[in-house]
Amino acid sequence: MKFGKQIQRRQLDLPEYAASFVNYKALKKLIKQLSATPTIPAQSGTAAAPHVPESQAALRANKEVFFFRLEREIEKVNAFYLQKEAEFSLRLKTLLDKKRVIQSRTAAKSKAPASLVTLFEGFQQFDGDLNKLQQFVEINETAMSKILKKWDKTSKSRMKELYLHRAVEVQPCFNRDVLRDLSDRATTARLELEAGAEGESIQFDVTRPVDRTMATSFGPDEEDLDLQILQSATAGNLQTLREWTAKLQSTADARDRATRTFLAAINEFSDEVLAVLVESGLVDLFAEDDINERNCLHEAAISGRNFVFQAGLKAGVDISSSDVYGRIPLHYACMHGRVEMVRDLLAAGPQTVDVMDHDNFTPLIHSIVKNQLACAEQLLCSNARIDPTSESDHIPLNLACQHGSLPIVRMLLERHAKLLPDAEGLYPQHMVARASQSPDLLMMLKHHGANMNQRDKLYQWTPLFHAASEGCVDCLRTLLELGVDADAVDEKGLAAMYYAAWEGHLECMLLLWSNRAHSQAPRKPFDTLNGLSLQESLSSDPYSNDAASPDDMETADGIPDLSLPPPIIPLRRYGHNFLDKRVFVQIIFDSGSAGSISFDQAGRHPAARLTISSKLSDLIPRTIMLPIQEDSRVISFQVDNLETFAVDFEIFPTFGSKVIAKSVALPTVFKAENSSTGSCTLPLFDPRLRSIGQLQFRLQVIKPYHGEPLEITHFATYWKATSAIDSDHNGLVTGSSLSGDHVQLFVQLTRDMVPVLCPRFTIDHHGVEIPICHLTYSQFRAMGVERGADMAQLLDFLQHHGLDDLSQTHRRLAASFVSLRDVFQHLPIELNVNLTILYPSSAEERALNMTSLADVNSFADAILTDVFDHARVARDQNPDFMRSIVFTSYNPNICIALNWKQPNYPILLCNDLGQIRDLARDVGTVPDVDSSGRASMSIKESARIAQGNNFMGLICRSSLLNVVPALVETIKELGLVLVADTSDEANHSESEMNTSSGTMGMAEWAYQMPEGVNGIMKANGILRFNDTIDM
Repeated sequence: MKFGKQIQRRQLDLPEYAASFVNYKALKKLIKQLSATPTIPAQSGTAAAPHVPESQAALRANKEVFFFRLEREIEKVNAFYLQKEAEFSLRLKTLLDKKRVIQSRTAAKSKAPASLVTLFEGFQQFDGDLNKLQQFVEINETAMSKILKKWDKTSKSRMKELYLHRAVEVQPCFNRDVLRDLSDRATTARLELEAGAEGESIQFDVTRPVDRTMATSFGPDEEDLDLQILQSATAGNLQTLREWTAKLQSTADARDRATRTFLAAINEFSDEVLAVLVESGLVDLFAEDDINERNCLHEAAISGRNFVFQAGLKAGVDISSSDVYGRIPLHYACMHGRVEMVRDLLAAGPQTVDVMDHDNFTPLIHSIVKNQLACAEQLLCSNARIDPTSESDHIPLNLACQHGSLPIVRMLLERHAKLLPDAEGLYPQHMVARASQSPDLLMMLKHHGANMNQRDKLYQWTPLFHAASEGCVDCLRTLLELGVDADAVDEKGLAAMYYAAWEGHLECMLLLWSNRAHSQAPRKPFDTLNGLSLQESLSSDPYSNDAASPDDMETADGIPDLSLPPPIIPLRRYGHNFLDKRVFVQIIFDSGSAGSISFDQAGRHPAARLTISSKLSDLIPRTIMLPIQEDSRVISFQVDNLETFAVDFEIFPTFGSKVIAKSVALPTVFKAENSSTGSCTLPLFDPRLRSIGQLQFRLQVIKPYHGEPLEITHFATYWKATSAIDSDHNGLVTGSSLSGDHVQLFVQLTRDMVPVLCPRFTIDHHGVEIPICHLTYSQFRAMGVERGADMAQLLDFLQHHGLDDLSQTHRRLAASFVSLRDVFQHLPIELNVNLTILYPSSAEERALNMTSLADVNSFADAILTDVFDHARVARDQNPDFMRSIVFTSYNPNICIALNWKQPNYPILLCNDLGQIRDLARDVGTVPDVDSSGRASMSIKESARIAQGNNFMGLICRSSLLNVVPALVETIKELGLVLVADTSDEANHSESEMNTSSGTMGMAEWAYQMPEGVNGIMKANGILRFNDTIDM
């Protein structure tokens, strides 16, 4: 998200802090104004240097104006922070004092009094509010950095680092020590309260004697006695309770004890018990809890106790009284769906219908978020406000669309709710398109005047883009049926089809393709996205930079100031990083709020971070903010020995240093014999070793090649040349050592670990499908003989005609039933090969019951052994010439293993997304050799895997690249070679093409070779690389 929109969103989320945020928008505008201000010469009369652009000279001349405004913004942030810091320090001191008082009255090993529940809630609320202050500090620090970067970029100066160091970081608000200390003390107190609630006396922080609890009383607490009386009354003995109230009349603190007992009893005890307490005349119905500040109406609305609620109303308890969260009873009644209470509260105080809590949530907003339709209806009948009055207000219609509540949206639209953009610049139709599974909402918005081609204020996306990017098929279909512009492009010049392909939503791609207005080739984008990180910023990264404005483009071309120009000679990179003696361990989490980490009590730790570490001294701990985002879900380690490799997982408050949950993955998780890939679920323990949740992840363990690898000094690695502009970009691939034709060989393993050539996972033996991995090599050869495979005839063909007819070589070898070692011995050394490794996915392995399948490490080692042995023999026979070998596969795990085990041979990951048979019915042919293992994934995921593991590149369907030509530049800008796979296409006559065009919008250009690719994979099994690769 653009930072300007991000800070607006945070102001909406933190309304109490909104006025004290850095005015980022005004500072940006000031830079633009100053750059256009005429330069005023200094009194010395020295003119600006003639070679300095006028805008830069203007900025430098007006530098004092900008930094004066910036310093006032810093003062504003700092003053507000110091005020809040003092407030939080006092709040924490008050909570700790109350904790000491309660615990000092509690006998050791007795059950904690009920007041600890509200005290615990007080600490939770303190943690939540403290986290808001920490977010406020973080976002303002980021704003300072970004605005200074924009100043430097526009004025071509170097002020950022110096100013941050001398004027920003020294401010009290950017010193984390105080906030960290407050967080740690609150967390410690909360953990001690949890222990005390179960009768345990545990001191978690002995370094703070002032906070230590001394249990000085020897008898049970009065409050415990009071609750014991209530419990006996609940069993039917109301007489005991009446006797207790009668005795209580004579005590000095009778009214306080009775009231405290009454408030604690509202959630748990029957109306009969509560009635006895009220009838005693000792209960003060107007009293508020001294921690959460709730009265009996708040508690009644939360627990649904109508008796207490009516008693409070009758007594005249203030219905507009707010608790510590700023919520009145009406808020809680709406949150919990208490319709009758909502009606009575509105009748008693209609002026409360639009009261906001500390989160700027009105009762109507709470009803929408909690999907309480009847409550929302009552509020709307009482004329609840449905349109915002300021930029800091939430928009009810947008939230209802986001939560997919059709009846509430209908009620709002019938009352003429306005169609407005929210803080992120999204209109209601955008919310529905990206989050809803109900296309009826789109129809309803359309009926009430919503423009379905409306562009958002974030990326200039129409609703069609949001539906395509998020894979909302029904919404996408409805939008297309409504006649929206399927050819619209965003601010990058990219169409919705691009984002559907990037995210891998095939059904969305097919719908978009079949509804194109023209059958002409798609337009090329105005600009392509520089790298994976920027791609992901369109959907998930909250910290990405602002998009460059036209003014920025005039003053900066993406080249850092004072840096050297791009090199004329491309940078050549040889081979890739590989494992020598170490083990590669990859831990993969699921992203999102419902991802890999879950707590038994939902929402218990809303702001936290996960630290992943190992006791091995050379491994740097990794920190991930929760919930886990897409760009931080993969963690990699390289270790010397799995026998001693254990991983500690610790969860902390976002800015604190006290552990709130912990787990550990022992070496047995990683060193199991068949643990090349797998999944693991670990319990999360709190400091008292109680299980409070679980942590899940997938793992991949790649071990170094078990034999003797090829010596780099004797066997040259492949290379690729890139036009790397700077360290942040990989640059386009401009050349490589790969050239010419490579014949495709399908390789897999038998049960006795012999690499053999076979294009299918199974063999039909007298009507029974037998997996290759269940056969020994001798059984495999016997089946070949039975099918008429003639080894002598094949070897004769290879020696005399193998180079002349590569497609025939490909077909014969696919049906040869021979081992890879035998093929290497008889294949002409001048013939280059593409080893396509067939390794099943987990689903294929289960479906085919491949119980004898070798793990990824053993599988890769067996193939590499044959390849390395062949390379050594070939070098001895002909030192001046080496066969070119390329590894390809649709399985990313085997690609990762092959890549990390050796640096000599390049790896290409295949992706079957966007076959021509998908894009046009009854069009396309199968390859000359039909093979198993073809798989599809999103272009984003395949590019992430390839880039993250230093693959040579990707093989993608040419039909997809023709439909979405912008993908070519995007993939190549990641520093990856791109090969177009045309194996499912054939030469069609013009009439056939016209027929297919009429069927699914296909056109002749769709069969053409995509521009800019580095090679082609043909249907006849020939992989051909361009001799020269153009930028």
